[in-house]
Amino acid sequence: MIKETIDSKSFKLIKVIDKGAFALLEDRTRRDILQLLREEELTVKEIANRLEMTPQNIYHHLKRMVEAGLVSEIKENWSGHLIESYYTATADTYVYHEDEIPNNDIHEYIEILNGLKELSGGVEVTEENAQKLAELSKKREKILDTSGTSNGICVACSFSGYFMKLGPMNPILVGQILQLKRVISMSDEEFEETLRITRELRNFLISIKKNEKH
Repeated sequence: MIKETIDSKSFKLIKVIDKGAFALLEDRTRRDILQLLREEELTVKEIANRLEMTPQNIYHHLKRMVEAGLVSEIKENWSGHLIESYYTATADTYVYHEDEIPNNDIHEYIEILNGLKELSGGVEVTEENAQKLAELSKKREKILDTSGTSNGICVACSFSGYFMKLGPMNPILVGQILQLKRVISMSDEEFEETLRITRELRNFLISIKKNEKH
């Protein structure tokens, strides 16, 4: 007798995960387990046989992966007097995004200015300039926003073979893909506003380079 516990068809092709879950995927065994569970639903014993490991070892990994939301128990199968649980991957691709720095924190932008100063020379690094850079950058990011992708990724990618059966995807590449998708979908007015803000941002950076004190 098989007891269904979760509808596997409801799983997303792409899932945003946190830092802890992403760290778990640094382990080769967990990546191998995840690859198997992307293809089919398996029991602990079946996974152990495929990977030539002990069921106890596999169960230890699965327990952590379930807690992190990478894997889920999909159904239970009564085999005699024993219950075998079947597991599946909760997505085909996992994406990890660093938590955003609070809007009132300018330390990131001070570091950016320091980097620009190192590369181009002549950029004045001050809290005032960092604050202005943060303001302009966030205006531009708001128009090219991809912060809501955790709710919209599946809609955007559910019919694309490119996003199928991939390992943890480089979040920088995913961000670029989604940002370009946003460029395609934005109105002419939004696009012109993006250009205006980008031009203002460029003029600001040029101004603080010219105004550096020698």
